[in-house]
Amino acid sequence: IMTISCKSYCFSGIVTLLYFFLLVSLVVHTFASPMLNRCRHDQRDALMEFKHEFPVNESNSSPYSISSWNKSSDCCSWEGVTCDDKSGQVISLELRYIPLNNSLKPNSALFKLFHLRNLTLGGCNLYGEIPSSLGNLSHLTHLDLLDNHLVGEVLASMGNLPQLRFLRLGSNKFSGNIPLSFANLTKLSHLDISRNQFTGENFPLVLLNLTTIGRRDTRLVRWRVDAEAFSQLFHQF
Repeated sequence: IMTISCKSYCFSGIVTLLYFFLLVSLVVHTFASPMLNRCRHDQRDALMEFKHEFPVNESNSSPYSISSWNKSSDCCSWEGVTCDDKSGQVISLELRYIPLNNSLKPNSALFKLFHLRNLTLGGCNLYGEIPSSLGNLSHLTHLDLLDNHLVGEVLASMGNLPQLRFLRLGSNKFSGNIPLSFANLTKLSHLDISRNQFTGENFPLVLLNLTTIGRRDTRLVRWRVDAEAFSQLFHQF
């Protein structure tokens, strides 16, 4: 009888021990696993504000749309939105050829997304001028505004984006001089300002500064500019 009781006790102890280790393993796994793509409320609200700044054309044939954005789902899974896995901050907004059909306002909720690294709004039917508020998105490494209807001068505040590596402003209606502050964009590797109406007056100075031999932080390997501006570049030398 004693032997049977001992065996029963030992078996019960082993089961309890296994259960304990299983429980500990589950708890550790739960706390160790990152909350993947858990959208922050402030980021979600900013995106919803941004959505409401643009009219929704339900008859548009585009397969992509921000009309599907809604608060009932994780904003990190929304069309064109990418979040940082750990912080939940929105780091990429890629809305290429999604028809926004409006201008960017200086107080746009877009500029509340301070942690953006990629902003792609190419072919979105944007018009008007670029707000100086764009210069507040200091973490941007990729900015694509290609193929819109943007006008006016490119503001000097764009020179406040020191992390930029990729900049496309081509196929718009920009005019005036290239800001000298562009020379501060020393990490640029791709620059497209073609098919605009720039005078090109400052472009030689900016280009020379970005391609100076011996500057280890400068790697401008690809740039596009109109033939007229290109001829002005050589005319000044």
